[in-house]
Amino acid sequence: MEMPEPSATTAHPPSTVQARTLTSEMDTLIDTSPGMRKSKRGWTICYAGFWNTDTSWGEQGTTVSPKLSPLRGPGWLAGATVTWRGHLTKLLTTPYEGQEGWQLAASRFQGTLYLSEVETPAARAQRLARPPLLRELMYMGYKFEQYMCADKPGGSPDPSGEVNTNVAFCSVLRSRLGNHPLLFSGEVDCIDPQAPSTQPPACYVELKTSKEMHSPGQWRSFYRHKLLKWWAQSFLPGVPHVVAGFRNPEGFVCSLKTFPTMEMFENVRNDREGWNPSVCMNFCAAFLGFAQSTVVQDDPRLVHLFSWEPGGPVTVSVHRDAPYAFLPTWYVEAMTQDPPSLSKTPSPKD
Repeated sequence: MEMPEPSATTAHPPSTVQARTLTSEMDTLIDTSPGMRKSKRGWTICYAGFWNTDTSWGEQGTTVSPKLSPLRGPGWLAGATVTWRGHLTKLLTTPYEGQEGWQLAASRFQGTLYLSEVETPAARAQRLARPPLLRELMYMGYKFEQYMCADKPGGSPDPSGEVNTNVAFCSVLRSRLGNHPLLFSGEVDCIDPQAPSTQPPACYVELKTSKEMHSPGQWRSFYRHKLLKWWAQSFLPGVPHVVAGFRNPEGFVCSLKTFPTMEMFENVRNDREGWNPSVCMNFCAAFLGFAQSTVVQDDPRLVHLFSWEPGGPVTVSVHRDAPYAFLPTWYVEAMTQDPPSLSKTPSPKD
């Protein structure tokens, strides 16, 4: 079974936990929003409610303000596609991706569609062969967050400690793309205590680093490629701003620039080789519809593996159990026996 080739021309969290905040010798941000603070990477469950970010992209790039939707109990899974923000980012950017393919495993359980990324052989080989310089650049991004964030509003950053890349602050959001309800989790870098609204996700801020640009051509390439990924990562969860630190060849951040998410497209609107948000969202919505209509058997051990490589269509293969089954046994058993408990979050080891 195949989905047509993508074309670039066709059209929250418990209140008892705190996040980091953006600080400011340079108009800093902080992490004091509610959420799952410093949990191990992976799924974290926010059981107090979900932020309904029914965002839409109009002709002028308008968006609907997020509102808190107090969805509790089994109802918050009804009709939703459950996944991770990074998987949706890959789908949004697919029409403009010319180098890296992807694989997504899908299973239906109790009527809900779950999506989980599978590392492709090419991605695994690339990860294992990652040069020291690239690993150092990735570390610099984490270190930049230490310099930019404090543990509480009005506090000062403490960049003296070692960077622990195994912890993350995650938010779970309920959103919608076209006719497709989404329930997904994503890491949040920090919040801005001076944001017009202190309600997540309107106060969230994404932190990024990039090399300095010195020519119009470099900026043009940045807008076409890197800014597309920043937009895709921030748009669906409703993160309003990305703060970027631009580093020199020695790795020192020399300047900061804030990119409002809903204004990013303006940098490529008149670029014939630029990207278009509508194309991204149309493909993502089409894939979600394709997956919903393809994965019809309700069985957490049955996996449909969707695969895509640049220049080709999305293909599907069917598998059972290992190595592609991904829903944890504790989750399947808990959801089968009783309604999910909101009082205890299973540990990643369960």
